[in-house]
Amino acid sequence: MTPAPPPTAGAPTHDARTARRDLAILLTGTGVSTVGGSLSLLAVMVHLEPSGAAWVAAALGAELVPIALLAPVVGRLVDRVSNRPLLVAATLLQGVAVLLAAVVGLGPGREGVVVGALVLLGVGTALSNPVIAALLPRVTGEERATRAYGWFSMISQTGFLVGFAVAGLLVEATSVRTALLVDAASYGVLAVAVLAVRTHRRPERAAGADDGGLWLGFARLRTDRVLLLGVGGLAAATLVSVVVNVADVFYVLGDVGAGPGAYGVVTALWPAAGVLGGWAAGRLVGQQALFRALAGAVVLMGVGLLVTGSVVSIVAVGIGWVLGGAANAAQRVALNALVRARTADAERGRVFAAVSGGLQVANLVGLAIGAGVVAAIGARASLLVSGAVTVAVGAALLVAGRARVVDPAS
Repeated sequence: MTPAPPPTAGAPTHDARTARRDLAILLTGTGVSTVGGSLSLLAVMVHLEPSGAAWVAAALGAELVPIALLAPVVGRLVDRVSNRPLLVAATLLQGVAVLLAAVVGLGPGREGVVVGALVLLGVGTALSNPVIAALLPRVTGEERATRAYGWFSMISQTGFLVGFAVAGLLVEATSVRTALLVDAASYGVLAVAVLAVRTHRRPERAAGADDGGLWLGFARLRTDRVLLLGVGGLAAATLVSVVVNVADVFYVLGDVGAGPGAYGVVTALWPAAGVLGGWAAGRLVGQQALFRALAGAVVLMGVGLLVTGSVVSIVAVGIGWVLGGAANAAQRVALNALVRARTADAERGRVFAAVSGGLQVANLVGLAIGAGVVAAIGARASLLVSGAVTVAVGAALLVAGRARVVDPAS
């Protein structure tokens, strides 16, 4: 399948100054919200760690379930409804979900309430992810979209960096509830920022045209060999490597013997490296370069996991997290840019939602398997096994892409 032609309907009509303004507003709101999100993530992990690996895996998977199940519905919404009010609604829903967890979910025996609140959070995330991915090219223009994805990744990773750096200290100094309340407030900041954005994406369909229905996004992935290979390969790698999300809290707090403060600081190295990974991927040009970056980042992720488990040391964890964080950010930017390059604007909501849904299915299955693997063989062995398999998947993806990915003629 050749790349879709540039969109002709609904192209940006604002000037460069408006584009810079809107991008700055979106990035600022995202940065604040991401700081809050990282506070909640670490706080919930610390809160549930005494309850065991099953609850940790359930919490991590809770937000992913709606992303996987609602992909066809939210994708069609994104391609049919003005995107700014959709993003505001999704953001407010996320804030309400976190507030619910903070107010009623932290008592003894209320782990299920926390998990339920995270499911509600996932509904908002399922909607916000494809909205932002489809909206950014409208804000910046098609020719600058890859760089915009890179900037978005850099700001998100910076937010995680700040959040993780202070999260453990905040939880130790105050409480898990305080961290959650700060996160709820951060979603309010993002909602206000979105309201200030002037750029709109109002998808339009020609009279009498067939819009392809709910499942168009999945159909596009199935028929586009490059996207099918890229998304399928990344899903396979995610299925294997996501065990790190279950194992890390047990490895750092248990095997290494660090406290919540050290856990937060070392975890901050992941997004710190992600800033550089997103910056580098955002400067790539051409589909071949994007695909090579995607496959190479999978290999780098596996190497990072191997390094982490090689020596029971906080230093080894830090090095591994630097490699993994850079790889993770590069994966997201490269895949988003590749999807944009090969998808018409009118279909991007559904295609981005399909990509996100497919990857989250891999996340969910990997978390379910990971909880059992960590319980059976321990955190360190889990990291080593998943690292080795992830390297193999990345190498295979790199080889397969050489024959299939060709840059279109200028």
